[in-house]
Amino acid sequence: MKEYLLKYIEDKQLFGQFDRILLAVSGGIDSVVMVNLFSEARIQFAIAHCNFMLRGEESAEDEVFVKNLADQFNVPFFVKSFDTETYAKDNQLSIQMAARDLRYDWFDQLLEEKGYDFIATAHHRDDVLESLLLNLTKGTGISGLQGIRAKLGRVVRPVLFASRQDIADYAADKKLQWREDSSNQSNQYQRNLIRN
Repeated sequence: MKEYLLKYIEDKQLFGQFDRILLAVSGGIDSVVMVNLFSEARIQFAIAHCNFMLRGEESAEDEVFVKNLADQFNVPFFVKSFDTETYAKDNQLSIQMAARDLRYDWFDQLLEEKGYDFIATAHHRDDVLESLLLNLTKGTGISGLQGIRAKLGRVVRPVLFASRQDIADYAADKKLQWREDSSNQSNQYQRNLIRN
């Protein structure tokens, strides 16, 4: 899978050999696989983790897990906790939109302050289909039918070439450990409803 990653990065011109990449890591299977792939490919990276404080002890345990992952790979680690519920209420946003705003605002800040060139998220091929279906249910225009782009500004998505099954197979082959987000099983969120 490492070869597919490198080819995808080159084909999509996501970043250059000497660029410094910040990986957005939740601790879930997708982002843990991304970390391992970057390490295998010998791409210089650091890890950023958002604690949205939405799941109590589970959120705290995710943060510890990702910190340990950064220690394991001996890479810089950045973490920030957010009062997501208050931000969502104050700005009349859904929890998902509030978390998205908070996350990307902090990522932009980190890129500037720490001198990283790009932030990489672990979206994969199945996420693209979910986004298209989600946008269709909202009555989107043509712009919404683009799904998730491989590169948008300073955000890159180097694992878009892989399916959810590819990621699961890789994780099993490498005997990786990751965290399961219990909220992913809830159909309260529209994306989960489509996924589940």
